[in-house]
Amino acid sequence: MIVFSDESGLSLLPPVRRTWAPAGQTPTLQMRMGQRPKVSVVGWCCYSLGQPARYFYRVVPGSVTDRILIRQLHQVHRSLGRPIVLIWDNLSSHRSRRMRAFAARSHWLTLTYLPPYAADLNPVEGGWAHLKNGLLANLGARTLDELLTTARRGLRHIQRHPALVTGFLAATHLDWNPQPSTS
Repeated sequence: MIVFSDESGLSLLPPVRRTWAPAGQTPTLQMRMGQRPKVSVVGWCCYSLGQPARYFYRVVPGSVTDRILIRQLHQVHRSLGRPIVLIWDNLSSHRSRRMRAFAARSHWLTLTYLPPYAADLNPVEGGWAHLKNGLLANLGARTLDELLTTARRGLRHIQRHPALVTGFLAATHLDWNPQPSTS
């Protein structure tokens, strides 16, 4: 099973996007200033030839650590029930000593890293764009609970629509069906 993973942060400071309004009525976005609590989301896009794509996510308070990623990797592996080739970026928690040791003792896991500055090759980025340009765009959430409720609704939508997850992979233009070698 090929699995891509990535992390993204969410805060009460909304992603501001273009919008429409009647002429002469400039739209405003109201928000509270001051402390902005942050949460992180880890997304997992899972692909296997001949099977529907799958999507997993986990919301975590604060930042993502290698310990959190290892726990989530166990959960994703249990859910998939198959060996995983994990493809992700070069975040320090992905290359930590703890993560390398975990991968070395996990016969079901192979780690692969994307080239630096190649976020466009990770289909999970398509999920973040779908979420932040859709439900979260211009959302003036007043509380973290309101933000998380809306974010989880969007993440569950992705989870329930395998064709959407397949579309995220297609948008990367990665060759999913390589031709066999003729030599």
